[in-house]
Amino acid sequence: MYTRNSRTAALKRMNGHGVVNDSLHVDEPQDIVRGALTKEELQNILFEKIGLSKRECREMVNAIFEEMRAALEAGEAVKLEGFGRFQPKDRPKRWARNLKSGEKIPISERRVVTFHPSKKLTADIEHQKPGTTPPPGTRIS
Repeated sequence: MYTRNSRTAALKRMNGHGVVNDSLHVDEPQDIVRGALTKEELQNILFEKIGLSKRECREMVNAIFEEMRAALEAGEAVKLEGFGRFQPKDRPKRWARNLKSGEKIPISERRVVTFHPSKKLTADIEHQKPGTTPPPGTRIS
């Protein structure tokens, strides 16, 4: 079975300094579906591609997510070029209905985070669907 760690074959260490990249693109089987990309996998990818220690990679990933969390808590949007925008949004108080009893239930106001993908990410995802072609003018990398 394919795992992310099989990418290490594409990377070579030179004299313990830095990493030489023979080919970062490894053909991945298209039929294998995974649940989700985790923080641990992100740390391992940084370790493999950049060559920092695992501890440094873990600290880097945690620092990035901590800064994103702090910005969202402060009411700021987080924009990632070519990926999308995370934005806090206040939801007002509303009424819902219990489908079994028909009783009205109050739902208090709350703050949620919404995600808006970039046009590039949307086009890339759409291109990955079987039987679709990319929109005109879309760069395929």
